[in-house]
Amino acid sequence: MTIMEKEICEEPTRISDTYTENHSKIENICHIIHNRAIRQIIISARGSSDNAGNYFKYLCETVAGIPVGFAAPSVVTLYDGLLDLSTALTIAISQSGQALDALAVIEHAKRQGGMTIAITNDPTSPLAKAAEYHLYLNVGPEKSIAATKSFVAQMYVLAMLVTEMTHNQILEKEMRSLNGLIQATIDMSDEIVKQSLALIDVKDCFVLGRGFNNAIAHEFALKLQETTYIKALGYATSDFHHGPFAMIEKQSTVIILAPQDKSMPGSLEMIQKLKTIGANVIVFTDDSSLNYENLVLLPKAHLYFSPFIFVVAAQIFVCSLSQKRGVNPDQPRGLKKITITK
Repeated sequence: MTIMEKEICEEPTRISDTYTENHSKIENICHIIHNRAIRQIIISARGSSDNAGNYFKYLCETVAGIPVGFAAPSVVTLYDGLLDLSTALTIAISQSGQALDALAVIEHAKRQGGMTIAITNDPTSPLAKAAEYHLYLNVGPEKSIAATKSFVAQMYVLAMLVTEMTHNQILEKEMRSLNGLIQATIDMSDEIVKQSLALIDVKDCFVLGRGFNNAIAHEFALKLQETTYIKALGYATSDFHHGPFAMIEKQSTVIILAPQDKSMPGSLEMIQKLKTIGANVIVFTDDSSLNYENLVLLPKAHLYFSPFIFVVAAQIFVCSLSQKRGVNPDQPRGLKKITITK
């Protein structure tokens, strides 16, 4: 097994470790959020961590009703902008905790008296030490360059935050069953791997997902880029109807994430539109009523947690595909585990 495979297989256990590590911390943090009447949250992150933040945006805005925006670190690090974060909660997300740009945003917010949280997998990192509060992923060392277990843990700890903020009973119930659903997805790896064969010789493709799975479409595309060298682009399904659709031609490859939720009619419309042109479409879904030639049928999870199932399937898919294309997913060319940007 590659290191990436091993780390994917750790995910059910690791999110339990994440929960144990952070449950009491999050109770305290949410008490303070309530007392400070926080009504705006800003995310500072790059890459996969940014995609985790995108998932949090949909979950927090849908369940808690609190707007979530994304910091543009260059405003602070390059242009000396005086962004007012004094009344916001600023959350920096970084697997390594070494992200200098996220650190600059946290320090900027702290100087203004704003509330700050760092989410990292290293409690000794600069970011962990700089923020007022630190949520430790506690997933063990992640040795593969491609983020897998750390990404799932980032989403999980962010879901814990929304759950505690709202005491939402659906979230509380569904979080308890998430380990089993992730394990069930890992157990069907052979079926997922079989569908990856369709991309062995592909040079470029698109990954589409809407709503809660928009973040996963972008994460799927990122994983394809860094582990298979396919020129993959992620889009919201709704956005793809506009300018980007002009790139589609016969034999174009498109992966569509189609969970059985309110985004399904749009997914079905897009699938039909693509097939009419002659594109090669691979559908990831949890809807057993769908019947397509290239389809990955996943375990059914609640709307709020289907992104966990879809991203684990995506990780399995790209890990297998990279090896079939002769690439070592643990050591992609030109990349290092820790990337420092300012």
